[in-house]
Amino acid sequence: MNNNFYEIPNDWYGNFDNTFMSSIPQMDSINSMSLADSKVALERGNLFNDLYLPYKNYKYRMLRASNKREELLLNILMHNFILTELDLYLDTNPKDTNKVNLYNKYLQNKKRLIDEYENTYGPLLLDGLTGRENDFTWVNRPWPWEVWK
Repeated sequence: MNNNFYEIPNDWYGNFDNTFMSSIPQMDSINSMSLADSKVALERGNLFNDLYLPYKNYKYRMLRASNKREELLLNILMHNFILTELDLYLDTNPKDTNKVNLYNKYLQNKKRLIDEYENTYGPLLLDGLTGRENDFTWVNRPWPWEVWK
């Protein structure tokens, strides 16, 4: 009797093609892997050069900012992405002090970028409202996804 909820035949796993799994590096070798440039990592969706497997002939889209506000938002997005990638890596490699230091560096830079954005264009997140005069005037400004004119 097959207790599998989806009723997958027991011999199905024996026919599974392991070519994809064999192409993924082992965790021991990830510590020595090179990291992509932050902008490239965001564009292609992968921080680790040795783990990036392009899909067929897919060319990832280059992200470009057209003004200072978009440039700040793009940098904040880039820092969020790198922090998420490093966070996932550090879940399995918590003793890698180089990556912990890199994580902390990106976290400090992200905080600085958010402060710069909020001082120039207004709050980016709800927690950016605290400690400011006229906190409720933020609704009068363009939202971060709206075009700044």
